[in-house]
Amino acid sequence: MSKLKEFFKLPHIQIALATGVSIIVMAYFSKRVLPEPIGYLPMAIPPFIALIFEVIISKHKKKKVATTWYWVIAIFFATALIILSQMI
Repeated sequence: MSKLKEFFKLPHIQIALATGVSIIVMAYFSKRVLPEPIGYLPMAIPPFIALIFEVIISKHKKKKVATTWYWVIAIFFATALIILSQMI
């Protein structure tokens, strides 16, 4: 069980899970809630944020900008902004 906990504590896994949840939420809202589907470009913003995180963590591993939860919050915030902008 401790190997599983260690696995989920890895920053790459946390970002991947946040990005996956973000894509699933946007797909649900695009299909079921919004009057018209979300376009391809807005749908790609959260994975792009994850890509930026991966680049930053490879270059600046010990700096404050490489803190995982900042980037997880940024992915969820971008998801919320995309959904809200499509509702208006």
